[in-house]
Amino acid sequence: MTVHTVQRGETLSGIARQNNTSVAALQRLNSISDADSIMAGQRLIVAPPAAPPASPAAAQAGQAAARTAAPAAPGAPVAPCPKKPAFMKRAGGDDNVSAFYVTADGEAKRQGLLGQAKGEAGVGMTKMDHSGHLGNRYVGGSHKMELMTAEAKAAGGIVHGLGGTASAKATMVEQEASLFAGTDKNSPWAEAGGAYSLMQAEAKADGLIGSDGRRAGIALGAKAGAAAASGDLKGEINIPIPFTNKTITLRGKGGASAGSVGAGASAHAFKDLETGRYHMGVAGEAAALLGLKADLDLSVGPRYTSRERNAGP
Repeated sequence: MTVHTVQRGETLSGIARQNNTSVAALQRLNSISDADSIMAGQRLIVAPPAAPPASPAAAQAGQAAARTAAPAAPGAPVAPCPKKPAFMKRAGGDDNVSAFYVTADGEAKRQGLLGQAKGEAGVGMTKMDHSGHLGNRYVGGSHKMELMTAEAKAAGGIVHGLGGTASAKATMVEQEASLFAGTDKNSPWAEAGGAYSLMQAEAKADGLIGSDGRRAGIALGAKAGAAAASGDLKGEINIPIPFTNKTITLRGKGGASAGSVGAGASAHAFKDLETGRYHMGVAGEAAALLGLKADLDLSVGPRYTSRERNAGP
């Protein structure tokens, strides 16, 4: 552990520079809330105690484990690292809540014939997303809410075929909640919930023949509509496949709308190359003042490693 005695006229930022550290690190190590409150004669910890070196036996055991660890099978999905947007500006919030925000993200990969690219942009007043277990590890819940938001997303590629998706949505109020049963919130045994929206407009398009780098198979769909109010009921069932890390998943959603106009239909059968899951499903919607819609997706593959679902409802 390294300790520095504050001299008259020294500042926390100057001490940080001298010791090749940061003001934030010094505040954290010394429980200092105000960076301007240090005094002459005060003793500051500028470096934490060094971690003891690993014993030779522990080092050899670690090296042996690294040598014998089985590598992941080619193409096998792994748990994704948390990814934040390339650009994010907001007035408040945390990782689950954004207030008065503007966000944008995108990436491109060169592969196959040409490659693939995707991007998204959004702006809004409030957006939140929470999920977790409710004290009991077998019961949990999720909640999402958006107030005055607008977003646009697009993805496509030409690899061993071609395909792409595009969507745009503007919402005054949208909220949904669900309860699930199971120890894994990302792949629960069963989940059921509902959602509603007020003053929402939405457009989607999807097309796939072959592989676009993200999916391999076939998909075709389009949707456009607007509604003064709408409500949905949704459900999901994950059935573990014995002696594997795979599940059979059935997801469905149905709902009705009022003060609405629009229509849409879609069908798909493809492998999601990002998750390793095989999907097939259909969806339909029709609205003229009053509307009805239904969406169904059946998939099989490795357990979901996040709450996000890339296909279906």
